[in-house]
Amino acid sequence: MVLDLESGEKIYDCLGRHPTFYRFIRWSVCFGREHGFQKRALRSLKIKRGETVLDLGCGNGVNFPLLEEAVGATGKIIALDYSSGMLDQAMITAAWNGWRNIKFIQADAARVNLPDNSLDGAVCTFAFSAMPGEDAAIRRVAAALKPGAQLVVLDAKAFTGLGRILNPVLGPIFKHTTNWNYKKDVIAMIRKHFNEVEVSEYNCGCNYIAVAKKNG
Repeated sequence: MVLDLESGEKIYDCLGRHPTFYRFIRWSVCFGREHGFQKRALRSLKIKRGETVLDLGCGNGVNFPLLEEAVGATGKIIALDYSSGMLDQAMITAAWNGWRNIKFIQADAARVNLPDNSLDGAVCTFAFSAMPGEDAAIRRVAAALKPGAQLVVLDAKAFTGLGRILNPVLGPIFKHTTNWNYKKDVIAMIRKHFNEVEVSEYNCGCNYIAVAKKNG
């Protein structure tokens, strides 16, 4: 199961034009618990007012309300996505709410240049498992975080336990609808670049929140 940037961009450009279907997919992936997981993940960032946070794979801006609440008008959100369709929707969301502290970047997360030690935190929700070059992307985020800052990842992976029987069925479905690769071990890659990582799993291991802290 090979992921490529071009096919992923086409999929997410399409999802950007159909936000209702995109919301349904996220709801389905989390078995209806998406909002609870999202709040738990973003609060784990411990971002403060006036700080700078990276929303990697920002999609249509679903994380913006909670991030804005955390950093305030004096803070800054860097919204990065490789899908122009998703970024267009994210910009509309920001404009509609009057959020002027968001910098939008269309780029491949595995190749983007982020200044070292420039971020107070980073979040990635349902993106690493659907992008190629995630190892390079995680490495770049780790370098860009300030000492003591955290990367928080909310994502999906293969079921464990009895739920494993669903992997061969749901894997191909979400591959074609979200570019997802359930065989990818994103957690192992996070541990490769961060020494301090805490992982909480939900829904028979299908969903997880990983909190990775950069040591000084």
